[in-house]
Amino acid sequence: MLKSIMLVSALLLSGCSQTTVHLYSRYLTEQQINDIKQHLVAQDFVVKTNHLAFPASITQSAITYSPVIDDPKAVNTVLDSMQMLGWPIQHTSMLFVDNHWYKENSLALMLVPPDVDPQNRNSEQDIANQYISENCGISIDIHLGRDGRYEILSSDSHQIDAELTLGTWEVTEFPYLALHTTNDNWPIFFELKQYITRDQIGEIQITELSPLSNYSFLGGCTFKFGLRN
Repeated sequence: MLKSIMLVSALLLSGCSQTTVHLYSRYLTEQQINDIKQHLVAQDFVVKTNHLAFPASITQSAITYSPVIDDPKAVNTVLDSMQMLGWPIQHTSMLFVDNHWYKENSLALMLVPPDVDPQNRNSEQDIANQYISENCGISIDIHLGRDGRYEILSSDSHQIDAELTLGTWEVTEFPYLALHTTNDNWPIFFELKQYITRDQIGEIQITELSPLSNYSFLGGCTFKFGLRN
């Protein structure tokens, strides 16, 4: 019967006897990720990191775990380890949360810093994505990296000055975002819009970048990233 359930996302067991911890690292620094991984590996866990968006019901640090875990103490061990590292867990649940589903001998560790609400989706970690051009006749992608750098990619038929294609980005004051080019003569400003649309499968959360000026090299495009709920 379980096989008939349609899953939007599944994290699968790799086959080893060690419990796998899927660490949601979207809101963590590299140092925090390394410290957590090192601590859990020392406890005989396999740690796999990802930058997935958090399930819709998660607003605080949480653990979701499979009901079939080889080590019955695994969940408590992770709870104690996180407490020791200064990451107290406020919520635990078995098997699945929203559309995130975890198979045997695995658990998801979702850590939320005190100043972050993962459901607002307006932090720079949430906005860092690949945006695809729409409402225009050319192909341009804007990649906003988690390291604060951006890259503009365009088709061969639409050449963009190299000085404009690389640089840094920041949210100046929500909902406004700025790209700072390598020559840094002037920023390229966008307005951020977030909304939900629906198709035959379900809801999609859209983040849209709309240029605040008529930048000719952007060809009148708007740019969108979609995340299915």
